[in-house]
Amino acid sequence: MEMKAETTWIELWQGSNEFRNIPHTHENWMQVTLPVKGVCYFTQEARSYSLGQGSGLIQPPGAKHHFHLGEQTSVIILKVREKGPGGMTAIQPQFTAGAHHDVRQTFDPSALVGRFQQWMLALIQGQTLADPLAIEHVEQDVLAYVGDWLGVSLTDPVPGAAPIERADPHMQRALAYLHDCYQQSVSVDELAALALQSRFHFIRSFRKATGTTPYQYLLGLRIEEAKRRLRRTETPIGQISADLGFSSTSQFHRAFLKMTGATPQGYRQR
Repeated sequence: MEMKAETTWIELWQGSNEFRNIPHTHENWMQVTLPVKGVCYFTQEARSYSLGQGSGLIQPPGAKHHFHLGEQTSVIILKVREKGPGGMTAIQPQFTAGAHHDVRQTFDPSALVGRFQQWMLALIQGQTLADPLAIEHVEQDVLAYVGDWLGVSLTDPVPGAAPIERADPHMQRALAYLHDCYQQSVSVDELAALALQSRFHFIRSFRKATGTTPYQYLLGLRIEEAKRRLRRTETPIGQISADLGFSSTSQFHRAFLKMTGATPQGYRQR
């Protein structure tokens, strides 16, 4: 059994039960192999590894590797591009792929499975709705996960977000655009261009200014408008969901519940 989703900058894959591949390399892609059940028998650059559940291994770009899975075994693979505006070198120019051979770390399999499922669902919904900001949010989250393995922090601590009014005028322009267009499809690249920054510098600057990511900020705007419509109109919940750019009513329910602690119907009844 296999599951796969990919974008310009990342690839997510899950395989299980007697899967086997042939020796190969990925040029310009970094891979992290993460067994979430059983043992993955892995060979990289002529070295053999028995990767048990919760023990992962990095494959730098160009590293020759292959693996096979036995029965009752499952592995998740994350791939991120090394170069380009959405790759590892975009956020750490001194990143050197060859210096990261044989990097092994432990992880929480159940936590990763839950995160992987969220990533897959968000990508499917984002691609269905043509919502680039939702897709880019997943890309950034996956990149941050891989970056943590290499000691590259993509999410600097934000002890206290700066008030928006103190942000530079270019950031104010990006924020104003979000407030005007939050019901539409918006991309990080559009916002970064308005702020005159690269996409990854923009994501960091945005988080410093607002305390959250562009996608979460966008969701917040949509949920606030949904609350207003639920209070003041009799518009059906499904129509509100569609009007505000959600890919489905179920996605709207999940986002609304997470941000308010109530379902849309419960909020309206209150």
